[in-house]
Amino acid sequence: MLLYDLEIEIEELDDGSDYHYMATSPDLPNLTVVGDTVEEVLALVPQVASALVASMKAYGDLSPVTLRAVPSLPFTSRVMAPARNMRNWPAS
Repeated sequence: MLLYDLEIEIEELDDGSDYHYMATSPDLPNLTVVGDTVEEVLALVPQVASALVASMKAYGDLSPVTLRAVPSLPFTSRVMAPARNMRNWPAS
């Protein structure tokens, strides 16, 4: 299985739409994922990115130069983890 390393940018929406957060990627143009929570958006990004890459390949679109394939395992990745019930934990 080919894996891609994507930078994801998440922003809060305050435009009155049905969704509160949107993720895009400078590495994969046209990737847009929206959801009610940051967690929902992060969970959907891999599925949407995979479908977008498959569609681009099916239509013969060139791969964006910013799209980086992970060469092999093991690899390093960063993951966002929401802090819950951490009221007394100092923020850094």
